[in-house]
Amino acid sequence: MENLIDDRLGNHEERIVALEESDLKKELRLKQIEQNYVKLENIILQENRETRSFLQSTMDKQWDLIKSRDTALESEKVRTYDLRKTKMERNADLLLKYGGAGSVLYLFLQSLFNILAQ
Repeated sequence: MENLIDDRLGNHEERIVALEESDLKKELRLKQIEQNYVKLENIILQENRETRSFLQSTMDKQWDLIKSRDTALESEKVRTYDLRKTKMERNADLLLKYGGAGSVLYLFLQSLFNILAQ
């Protein structure tokens, strides 16, 4: 009977040692998993910062493009207005010069009277 008890105690001893070794292995694996998780978390945070920075710079560039486009459109409107104003002033000036000189107006009226007189 004593032999049976010694066998059981030895068996329990071996099982306890095996459980302790298994527990140590699991604890080591758990620590490695935690370390990998921290590394992964740091990588994700770094990528998030880089992505946010990239998007911010892209939005800034787009805003600058929008502002420059609006400025170009405004200057085009001013240029078009100035062109029309200049053309109108030039045409009015030419009309007044030719009409004010009297020679063209006189020739026109004389031709009109000659045609009506016939």
